[in-house]
Amino acid sequence: MPTDHKSLNKAFAAFSFLTALILYMLTLPPTASFWDCSERIACAYGLQIPHPPGTPFYLLLGRVFSMFVGPLSAAYMINLMSALASATTIMLLYLIIVRFIREFRGHDTDSYPLIDRIGLYGGGLVGALTFAVSDSHWFTSIEAETYALSLTFTALVVWLVLKWSENHDNLRNERWLLLITFLFGLAFGVHLLSLLAIFFVGLIIYFKKFEFQFPSFAIASAITVGVFFLIYPLTIIQLPALAGSFADVTGGMLGPVAFLTLFGGLIVYGIYYTHKKNHRTANIVLLGYFLILIGYSSYSMIYIRSQVNPAIDQNSPDTVDGFISYLKREQYGQQPLLRGDSYSNEIGGIDRGNPKLFPRRYSPDQRHQQKYAQYRSDLHFFLSYQVSHMYLRYFAWNFIGRDSDLQGARWISGFEQTSDLTHNRAHNRFFFFPFALGIIGMFFHFRKDWKRALGVLVLFVATGLAIVAYLNQTPFQPRERDYSYTGSFFAFSIWIGIGAAGLIELVKHYLKSNQYAAYGALALMFLALPVLIGSQTYKNNDRSLRYVAPDYAYNLLNSTAPYSILFTNGDNDTFPLWYLQEVEGLRTDVRVVNLSLLNTEWYIKQMKNLWNHDAPPVPIDLTDAEVDRLNDKFQFRRASDFHRPGDISIPVDREFLRQIYAGEIDFPWAPGEIPEEMGFGVPLEELEDEVTWYLEGIFLGRDRDGNEMHYTRIQDDMVMEILRTNRWVRPVYFSTTVARDAQMNLQNYFRLEGKAFRVMPFRTGNQLDTGIHGQRLKSFRLREIDNEKAYFDENIRRMMDNYRTIINRQAGAFLEAEQPDSAAYWLKWGETHIPFTVIEGDPTSILNFAYRYAQVGVNDRALELARKSRRDLDVAFRSYLRELDQIEAGISALEQRLDEAGRRMDSSRRRELQHRLQTLNRERQQVVRELSFESSRYMILQRIYFMNDLEDDALAVADFIDEVSDQRLPFPRDREENRMRVSRIFGE
Repeated sequence: MPTDHKSLNKAFAAFSFLTALILYMLTLPPTASFWDCSERIACAYGLQIPHPPGTPFYLLLGRVFSMFVGPLSAAYMINLMSALASATTIMLLYLIIVRFIREFRGHDTDSYPLIDRIGLYGGGLVGALTFAVSDSHWFTSIEAETYALSLTFTALVVWLVLKWSENHDNLRNERWLLLITFLFGLAFGVHLLSLLAIFFVGLIIYFKKFEFQFPSFAIASAITVGVFFLIYPLTIIQLPALAGSFADVTGGMLGPVAFLTLFGGLIVYGIYYTHKKNHRTANIVLLGYFLILIGYSSYSMIYIRSQVNPAIDQNSPDTVDGFISYLKREQYGQQPLLRGDSYSNEIGGIDRGNPKLFPRRYSPDQRHQQKYAQYRSDLHFFLSYQVSHMYLRYFAWNFIGRDSDLQGARWISGFEQTSDLTHNRAHNRFFFFPFALGIIGMFFHFRKDWKRALGVLVLFVATGLAIVAYLNQTPFQPRERDYSYTGSFFAFSIWIGIGAAGLIELVKHYLKSNQYAAYGALALMFLALPVLIGSQTYKNNDRSLRYVAPDYAYNLLNSTAPYSILFTNGDNDTFPLWYLQEVEGLRTDVRVVNLSLLNTEWYIKQMKNLWNHDAPPVPIDLTDAEVDRLNDKFQFRRASDFHRPGDISIPVDREFLRQIYAGEIDFPWAPGEIPEEMGFGVPLEELEDEVTWYLEGIFLGRDRDGNEMHYTRIQDDMVMEILRTNRWVRPVYFSTTVARDAQMNLQNYFRLEGKAFRVMPFRTGNQLDTGIHGQRLKSFRLREIDNEKAYFDENIRRMMDNYRTIINRQAGAFLEAEQPDSAAYWLKWGETHIPFTVIEGDPTSILNFAYRYAQVGVNDRALELARKSRRDLDVAFRSYLRELDQIEAGISALEQRLDEAGRRMDSSRRRELQHRLQTLNRERQQVVRELSFESSRYMILQRIYFMNDLEDDALAVADFIDEVSDQRLPFPRDREENRMRVSRIFGE
């Protein structure tokens, strides 16, 4: 067996790559996942346009990976691309750690004593494999997202600059740096995060070329920052903008293509001239910049593909202005960074007349402002929420421990005995081991080689805290954002590896280079880090049995009639549907209309002007010019810009519908024969003359006379426009996950059909047809949901409870029809396909099933489920009571301060405290509402006990509520009062 460094290093690098790849392939999802993954797969498979700012190089690679397999394997192959990229990152991390250690121990590795080689290779493996099984990196490594490939570019840049550092005196050493610039350009087509490695590169170059002196260090730092801004935003954003304005400068004689040709020609000439005149540094700079542009040219794919109007064409970047808007992410707005308006505790709102430095609390959203009021200042919000909650908590998840997979889960170490979530698969306890070894490694690195340690620190901060400051996130993020900081966790893992080498050095120093002790110490580190961490994070990262996203899309699409219009809510509603239609080619007759995007002009034009496979354009009777003026209403200058609360009416032309169904009116989109499912399931004579409902609108404020003002969103206007223009020809549905405020108060005209509400031209009372609904349910695809080995995260568990709700409604409808046997059948059907033993469910979901079982006389199962819900009920109830006690204590303290200070308090300080008091009172009202809801769940539990003549158990529930709440919550203590209270929830 070879023992030279080159052979051993390659062998261990290959081992780290294969170990990571095997882990990732074992846990790889077989198909598409939720969030952006489904959109990425659909866009890569068909080279379409995803949401801004786009990922063209990622899409091109995804196309290569998926083009040689069938559509059913495309998602797996693109997931595999992430796994291969992440395994490569692990291999590079191993090589990086080894290079850092060699930097301070010397490059003549073959002359190292055995114990130093144990520390060298062992440290590299410990650091690399610890990061391989870290929670956030594993999460991104097995799904079709950009973060895994982006981190590979970062790792490759770090390794290449260290490679250059070792060879910086060799002839043509600059080729390593030129390769780095090309990689930066390519990486822009994946994710901009990779560019943050430029600060690390700048430090490594400086310390290799210069002796440290503060003036030269300051100049080098300024140059690095200048290069960063030259690339982003000047090149990435402003260069296309300059190209777009070139026609104005030249009076329309020359356009963007001419500008880019001239600009490229000047750079090429500059490269030629500096080479001819032997201006070496200038030549290298121009070559590097040109290579960045070549890599960045992958973005031409976005512009070119948008010209053909693909099915997914977000923002329609087929013009220069549209392309620039796409790159700038203008659709999402801009958050202030260094200066801007921010929340003022004194006035209790956004202070728009006094811009602040480093504004953090800038959102005008009322819900956000209520959260802002809990913080003393922008700095307090930044440190407590943005840094602590949205970064340090994630850091601790990866290197200390994590309590659960619930949104907002705290970090734990494993020494606590206070968690109620030990049963959660993401309850991971690392006992501070990786954190401690990383801190040891950081100090050891600074002691041995402070220059390169400073480089790692800069990489750690630039990909961590700097991103926190740049993102300037608002409260109530829709999901956890730990995947954004994997670059920072990558940097810390370098120190974990160096820390392992440092501990081996301690063994060398204190145990006289005892190689057995060194092997023992290394084995303990492997057990305490990669093995311990991997054994725990495997449980909550194993997605090998997860088919939920495409099955959800399949079930939702097949809940609709042919040629329907389906309104969806957001990413998780829409992207899996796009995947199923664009990749697997299913239900392409359904037109998916995303309500969030329906607020934008480009999307409305796409909906009204373009076919989408077999789905005709959406009926919108507006010209493109009228669409362009839709947002003018938000200037609120005209009376028509406001919405007057009142009834909305849409006529129902029965004769017109009769002619449609009889084929007397020819529609160019319609099939040869109108499918029966497009009808309403009732005779046309039973349809109403018009559909009328009350629309309140959104409260805007009061005018000078004190009158309330309301408005509607563009999406609201478009829903009404579509309903009117459609004339009830094509079936119109809302996904069951669409928020209630987006349902336009149409619920009385909803008929539940599987996973969607159909809007009917007659009043339904939001009921369902058991035949149609049952047919839809039986067509559902729920693969592996009953597999106890499968892991389903919180998002999926909530979705399964949504399934249970629509199954429960089917059972309830049969109970109302006095068919208890049919109701019992559907309850058992629901448990068979979505068993509580696999996906436990929310207490509400469990209790609803239990109550229905009690109603149909299946008492044993009713009691079993009722008792099953008790643990989570008690946890939630006690948690809200603790929160209420804290809020009330805060209210008392503030009231006391205001009373004691009297008139002595400064008026601005008094206003600030009064606003804080108002905020606490609002929070108290919210918590009281939550407690009232929890109380209603206990009433259902109590009702089940009463229905089974378990009087003592029913009274024990009341005793528990009285005891824990100190009798603050009125709770029924007898059968009749309980029955009356529960009937308000379920009806008689």
